[in-house]
Amino acid sequence: MQSNLKTPQLSFGGQPLDMAPESMGQLRSSIDAIDDRDELHRRVALDGYLFLPGYLDRKEVKIARQSSLQKLNEKGIFQEGYDLDEAILKPGQVLRSSQEVPIGNEPLLKLLYSGRMIEFYSFFLGGPVIHFDYTWFRSKSSADSAVSNPHCDIVYMSRGSTRNRYTSWTPLGDIPLVMGGLMILEGSHLQEELKATYGRSDVDLYCENIGEAAEIMARAKAENRDLTEEEKQGITWTTMGAYCESAVEARKTIGGRWLTSEYKMGDLLIFTMFTMHAGNDNQTNRLRISTDTRYQPASDSIDKRWVGDTVGNWDIRDKQGMIC
Repeated sequence: MQSNLKTPQLSFGGQPLDMAPESMGQLRSSIDAIDDRDELHRRVALDGYLFLPGYLDRKEVKIARQSSLQKLNEKGIFQEGYDLDEAILKPGQVLRSSQEVPIGNEPLLKLLYSGRMIEFYSFFLGGPVIHFDYTWFRSKSSADSAVSNPHCDIVYMSRGSTRNRYTSWTPLGDIPLVMGGLMILEGSHLQEELKATYGRSDVDLYCENIGEAAEIMARAKAENRDLTEEEKQGITWTTMGAYCESAVEARKTIGGRWLTSEYKMGDLLIFTMFTMHAGNDNQTNRLRISTDTRYQPASDSIDKRWVGDTVGNWDIRDKQGMIC
């Protein structure tokens, strides 16, 4: 069992998290097994994640951080008079996801899709690997009310072969505990009922036999356009993505502890498609930045929603109906 986490009070959506040892813990490091493929597979099967402190080249991460902050600085969000690397936000500034930052950001793309990252997956998966083209860039501020609710990645990327598909969460800078790092719900990937219910849903799957869903979707597809917000409200989806809206509720329902760490630049956290995770609140005046990226064996079929020149889970052709 992972050791207890000695930490200040953390919160989620403004709600205090239970910091008792039976509720909150420290991620187990697997950097000691970095050259042992069998042990890495044993641990990811048991824990649902691999935490690799210091695995990535800190200098490369720093360069990727600087190039990303320079792009964000064009928004005019940072407080003047401070070094850009401090990422001090203007009072009241809200920012969560900045998906334009990876575009043309060569230092960031190099970090995520070459070098140590690909070396790890090639070794871990035993051969050539491919990755999703879409890069999820997270920029989390203290004033952000749109928290990262507890969820499993499978509901967003369930198509193609998922057996050996993994997520890398890469902190782009040091992230103290109170800055809102990622949390893993202990043992969630082993919950068979969770996998058989929530884990079998798809954010692009809808109930075509309820209400006017079939007519709405047929009209949008014929016009080759995305749904309007009003149309989306008229359709019953198998999931809206999140398992629930509270980290407290998720732990109470599923069990296990929330596990996290005081992340350092160069750390890497890898987890399975069925591992539930969330981010606690950023309680500082600095912007927390990180990325989510996905990798799998090159021989496996991929989820086509996330590859190609136009990606982002928006194409109307990806919406599929079912009888509910």
